[in-house]
Amino acid sequence: MASSLDPTPEDLKSFAASSAVVAVCFWAFKSAGWTQLPYYLLLGGLTVLSREIGQRMVAQWMDAYIELRTSVEGSATSLFGAFTALITGLPIILLFPLTSSFSGRKYEHWGKSIDAIWAKRQYWLTMGGLTTLFAAWYIAYLLNYQLLAEVTILFMFFQLMPFNYETIPTSKLDGAYILLWSGFTWLIVMGATLMAIAVTLF
Repeated sequence: MASSLDPTPEDLKSFAASSAVVAVCFWAFKSAGWTQLPYYLLLGGLTVLSREIGQRMVAQWMDAYIELRTSVEGSATSLFGAFTALITGLPIILLFPLTSSFSGRKYEHWGKSIDAIWAKRQYWLTMGGLTTLFAAWYIAYLLNYQLLAEVTILFMFFQLMPFNYETIPTSKLDGAYILLWSGFTWLIVMGATLMAIAVTLF
């Protein structure tokens, strides 16, 4: 079985595109100068990487597969927010640049009842990514890496949105998987995220 820790070329392209969108949106949100854009690209890459590490570690444990995809509609929505922030000078940020799809091969799961518990597996996969994302925020906050702390917790907040509707211009976000399995867990995680945003930004 191919390891879920080994990304495909498509995964790497989606990673680069999603990181760039996160970077541009956060750069516009902070009204930073052009010379700082490369640093923001690094922050965007670290943020997306934090989520990916958690999801792929859980996927490896569960014999599952993850496909990282750039969300065209979500990226367009995010970049529209960045453009609005640039022309108005208002602190506007939207971060919906990516989505993940999960799968498993039945012949690799004989005896594991994958069909009966697949929704729970998706829940754990998304929670794995959010856990490492929250850990990245916490470490950055403790070490006083202010910008990294801000972008990681803001990205986590937007990923927790339970969006999975055709009328909303984003792809399926992590929050939709969590809310499907446990609304109580979603409330707890969202509450912790809002408190982290409060202590980081205010």
